[in-house]
Amino acid sequence: MIEFRSIEKVFPDGTRAVDDFSLVIPSRKTTVFVGSSGCGKTTLLRMIHSMVDATGGKRAIDGENLSCIEPVQLPRRIGYVMQNSGLLPHRTVIENIATVPRLTGVAKKDAHARALELMDTVGLDRQMADRYPAQLSGGQQQRVGVARGLAVDPNI
Repeated sequence: MIEFRSIEKVFPDGTRAVDDFSLVIPSRKTTVFVGSSGCGKTTLLRMIHSMVDATGGKRAIDGENLSCIEPVQLPRRIGYVMQNSGLLPHRTVIENIATVPRLTGVAKKDAHARALELMDTVGLDRQMADRYPAQLSGGQQQRVGVARGLAVDPNI
């Protein structure tokens, strides 16, 4: 689960992006942030991934304070899909999807097998496995990003 307790974010220029926000988001559930432009939705999401630090309050994932987790470890624990997919342009589709499993110690063969399963799940033809992101449409790139986010079966 993701937990926000009295979270605040004030940027150096004095802009208050988030003010006293508290919420518990359960694992394996879909939660949607809806609000007007500039209300703090993106800032909150970036705080989950430690791309932005809170200036006050507590953030936790599965009960563990985010300030105690190395930011480089978070993508290995969270199924995170960037809006523009964030694919590695020098890696093929199968390599992009297998990135996180490989970083967590999964053997290449097993990571590639999982990547192929996920290609089926997101509706990508397995014949695209050896293509590079630039050879895909925007929608196909987004599906590769979703598959990569699901690759280690994260609870978040």
